[in-house]
Amino acid sequence: MYKKDLVSVIIPFHNAEKYVEKCIECLKAQEYKDVEAIFVDDGSDDKTSEIIGKCSDSRVKLISLKKSGVSTARNVGIQNATGEYITFWDIDDMPHPDFISTFVDDIHKYNVDTVVSNYEDVFVGNKHVEITLPWENQVIGEKEISDVLIPRMIYPMKGEKVIRGLVWRTFTYTKILVQNNLYFDPDISLAEDLLFTIELYKLSKKIYIESRSLYDYIRNGTSSMNSRMDNVIEKQVLFHQRFAAELKRLGIYEKNQKRYAANKMNMYSVCISACVRNGNVQADALKNLKKLRRVLLDDDVNILQSDAPMKIKVANCLLLLKMYRLLIMIYALKEKRRISKYN
Repeated sequence: MYKKDLVSVIIPFHNAEKYVEKCIECLKAQEYKDVEAIFVDDGSDDKTSEIIGKCSDSRVKLISLKKSGVSTARNVGIQNATGEYITFWDIDDMPHPDFISTFVDDIHKYNVDTVVSNYEDVFVGNKHVEITLPWENQVIGEKEISDVLIPRMIYPMKGEKVIRGLVWRTFTYTKILVQNNLYFDPDISLAEDLLFTIELYKLSKKIYIESRSLYDYIRNGTSSMNSRMDNVIEKQVLFHQRFAAELKRLGIYEKNQKRYAANKMNMYSVCISACVRNGNVQADALKNLKKLRRVLLDDDVNILQSDAPMKIKVANCLLLLKMYRLLIMIYALKEKRRISKYN
């Protein structure tokens, strides 16, 4: 049995001693107090766990694991949650003081299964950019979830607003996860919350869209998306294998096949970017681009008929034509422009 009105907050981390005290401050600042914060240590070798262990707040729990990845860490958090409700934080971000109280109010007031909120990207110089959903303080039912929300999460077509599948702006009942055996895929380390949130939203009969931004997503130069990614090609290929399998299992692949194909086309652009992470050309960039070309040759994507943006199509054509050095030059400039927002 889950404890009525208790909210379980799952917080996975790895070597986060720079951020943990601020995270605990965010917990203490929450207006809603009936909370358990489950910190899951994913094999850290710094002082993060030691700092958490000294916290006198009885609502703080600590679970230590061998290094297994963020998906496994979150799954262990779910398995140990005792609250009626569940949500997730990243340890280096900043949930607003009304984060939990707003979600609890919404899920009660609108009698929904899940609540999803807007959030803010926070860049260097404390520049805040609000990221909004295409609904305002509105309940959406199964038809809009199936026809609008999930398709745009798979891939937005031209003119459509991007909807990212982000677990930390999502609030739901713990029993929905446990009764449906809904956990994160432990083999996936890229976009793992996209697969999770698509299934959760598919299971939800009603979702309330909260227009207030309740969470600051801190965009910093040391985050995982701005760090060198090892084996990125293999990880991307595995993700897309699991992504397609999940859409088929949920019975929504055929309806969204063009969107999935466009997303897969974008995979190659992501892998090219990884060769010039932060604008620095990796030593194995040329070798990886040749490997990526072989993957593309074996793929069943049709570049010219794809609904992906033209720039993605051009990049894929250049890859097929073995224009490796040109791609490196283009993407190095693109990466330097992107990373300038974080410095």
